[in-house]
Amino acid sequence: MKNLNFLFGVIVIFLGCFNIYAQSSADTHEGQYLKNLTYKGPITGDEIIYTLYLPPGYNEKNGPYPLVIFLHGAGGGNASAQVLESYEAARNKGQIKDCIIMFPEKYGGTGWRDGAKDKRPETNILKELLPYLENKYALSTDRKHRTIMGFSMGSAGSLYWGVKYIDLFSVVVALDAGGGNSMTDPSARNYIPQYIENRKALQSGLLNFRIVQGALDTKAFRKALDEMEIPYEYVQIPTEIEHYKEGCHCLNKRDPTKKMLHNPACLTEDYWGRDTWVFIDKHTKQP
Repeated sequence: MKNLNFLFGVIVIFLGCFNIYAQSSADTHEGQYLKNLTYKGPITGDEIIYTLYLPPGYNEKNGPYPLVIFLHGAGGGNASAQVLESYEAARNKGQIKDCIIMFPEKYGGTGWRDGAKDKRPETNILKELLPYLENKYALSTDRKHRTIMGFSMGSAGSLYWGVKYIDLFSVVVALDAGGGNSMTDPSARNYIPQYIENRKALQSGLLNFRIVQGALDTKAFRKALDEMEIPYEYVQIPTEIEHYKEGCHCLNKRDPTKKMLHNPACLTEDYWGRDTWVFIDKHTKQP
């Protein structure tokens, strides 16, 4: 009986270690992948939770590094692993330079606006966390080297933050934004009158926009951009099922004849994902 108990204990320990290994392997990246970091905001006193990625060989002497901030969707899920898998594949092919990528967490349902859900994402991230990271890491403080990027609700947040904080960013990437973006309707989920206020600057290309659509629709918003003569790059993920290969994140694993276009892994893979990193690299010149 003692031998059986000992053997059972060994098996439990082995399975526990295997589970830990499997989890850590799933989060394995070439750079430093720092999850569940916290910082107490000096203005609000809020606990700010975030994930940070430092590129392979990160060294202050090689800085300052360009920055990408990635905003999550309404559900608040941490998409950093999938996004970083896409980034590292592009980096290894020489399609984008070394970047520091930051993922703010736990802002589900806020639209990335202060006051929503009793949270203050704008103040927390841009006025508290960003200055802290600038002091701690070799980050460029030049807007020309900064990208605001997001998925779903995060894409709405990116379209909003990019133009409201035009002094902080030069690139905006919106991954599958919905139909709630408006420059003229105050009742819209994502009302952004700053596009009209900053029209001339946007017409001149002060901000570089890339809009990638999967399952949702931004026809009205893109029509408004066209009417205001604000340039942007646009791509629609293909709808033909024949395009997708086995193992593609855009495919429904339970039914390979169906697609799951509204997820960050799908929106950052294949040629449209590669071209997103190429777009960011092109418009964030090396410091």
